[in-house]
Amino acid sequence: MEDTYSHYSQTVENYRRYRPHYPHQLVEWLKTECGLLPTQHVADIGSGTGLLTELFLENGNHVGV
Repeated sequence: MEDTYSHYSQTVENYRRYRPHYPHQLVEWLKTECGLLPTQHVADIGSGTGLLTELFLENGNHVGV
């Protein structure tokens, strides 16, 4: 029987390494189109890997997941 932890550990590392990140321009677009400010709270529903959450945190937003 295969050890699922070992199997998926390799898969997770590859996913983390090669999955494209959200472009930083997305936050700039949200600032322009939606008036996003660093002081605003953001809800990242279904945050998954947290890559989008990371962008909001870098912008200074408080993020609830």
